[in-house]
Amino acid sequence: MFKFIHTSDWHLGQNFYGYDRSEEQQDFLRQLATIVSEQQPDALLVSGDVYHTAAPSSSTVRLYVSGMLDIHEACPDMSIIVIAGNHDSAARLDSDSLLWERAGVTVLGGIARNSDGTACLDHHLITVKNRGIVAAVPFCYPGGFPLTSPDAVDRAQRQSAYFQALLDHANSQDPDGLPVVLMAHLAVSGSDYTGHDSSVAMESVGLDELGSGYDYAALGHIHRPQQLSVNARYCGTPLAVSFDEQCEHSVSIVEIDAHGNEPRVHSHIIKNIKPLHTIPAKKPADFDTVMEKLQAMSDTQHAYIRLNVLADGLLPHDAQIRAAQVLEEKNCRYCCIKKTLATSATAHSTRMSLEQLSEKSPIEVAEQFFLDKTGNTMTDLQREMFNEAYRQATVNS
Repeated sequence: MFKFIHTSDWHLGQNFYGYDRSEEQQDFLRQLATIVSEQQPDALLVSGDVYHTAAPSSSTVRLYVSGMLDIHEACPDMSIIVIAGNHDSAARLDSDSLLWERAGVTVLGGIARNSDGTACLDHHLITVKNRGIVAAVPFCYPGGFPLTSPDAVDRAQRQSAYFQALLDHANSQDPDGLPVVLMAHLAVSGSDYTGHDSSVAMESVGLDELGSGYDYAALGHIHRPQQLSVNARYCGTPLAVSFDEQCEHSVSIVEIDAHGNEPRVHSHIIKNIKPLHTIPAKKPADFDTVMEKLQAMSDTQHAYIRLNVLADGLLPHDAQIRAAQVLEEKNCRYCCIKKTLATSATAHSTRMSLEQLSEKSPIEVAEQFFLDKTGNTMTDLQREMFNEAYRQATVNS
């Protein structure tokens, strides 16, 4: 049997609205070390986004190193495999990978290549204690995957070809029928992306593009824990990275008896000593009502707070100061106000075809957009401002 812990998206070093999160992240690493000590797994798989930025501070790196050494000491015979995510620097993780091997940690920052530029598949296969084989694929943009052979010509399919070639190679090296686990950091289409920044385009792939021949896909990148199929899973973030990640956060404990068998998965909940709360949690309320809710809060929550305010127009000029003062007294961390305009309840979205759009002038498009977003029509001053901005933009171009 192959038993392992699947975790990802630690985002160590995240600066959250100006607040340092190292205390709660250190507490998570302590919890993970305790879980490892209790479970005594064969492996710990970290599926990307160890850090929140590609250039973490020295204190963040120390936090990571200390935490990983404690985790290693909790189960010295356990293999630890770490792949880079899109937030990580592949070069930074690769630079000290040889040193980490002394502690039983395999770190893969980038995709390995042979001297002719083709994929070096052996570098990405790790056999764990004769219990399982891990095919570990760090984050890579689809066009950045190496070709699987010198004569491969279909570059548009290089990502899916790489995954299948790696899994085929893993299975060819598996005469004893050990479970095969695929690690990857990417977005699978159809996943629940709730909590991710909607302004950032997320390139996704179909689950079938990950190939066949694995018994479990240990995926990272999507922050909400979810099962995509019987044998493919996002474990999610152990700590919420944004206010919109309102779900239970955990690590996944997985057991697979043999190659071809279904995995058994259960979650171990991670407690956040400084949770993220939106007040009120569901529907927005007027500012005075929200302030009443803040005053009624317990003094010992030690939470990050976002206010969920419904407003007809501008908020009170001292809204931020008043909220911050109340929450400082409550030992909480004030972050921001999420403002919803009361008129947006009656606002509507207008869909236009390209032909209809081409028939409208820039100001007509702007007026329709403004109406859709606010439920109000533009004033004469706003029209003048838009026309002047448009004139300046066209002149400069």
